[in-house]
Amino acid sequence: MARKKINETTRQKVIKAHANGQSMRKIAKEFGVGLASVHRIVKEKELQKGKKGGSKKEVNIERQKRIQALEKRIAELEKKITNLGVKKR
Repeated sequence: MARKKINETTRQKVIKAHANGQSMRKIAKEFGVGLASVHRIVKEKELQKGKKGGSKKEVNIERQKRIQALEKRIAELEKKITNLGVKKR
């Protein structure tokens, strides 16, 4: 049995709904397509996005920036916890 072709309008709606955080199951039900189709459409879009995106070096730089920000936040929280322990004694 051949699959029915999903038109471009539906594809764009699926991609938009996924970008807005809607679950894939809910998207599939809403647009009357299979869950596997939703997965495939989203995956294809992510692959296209990856090709257009930055190089590995740029991705690693962004990752390092996020790590540094998180490490800074952890240090701040550890300092607060230490200060709370001192105040209680």
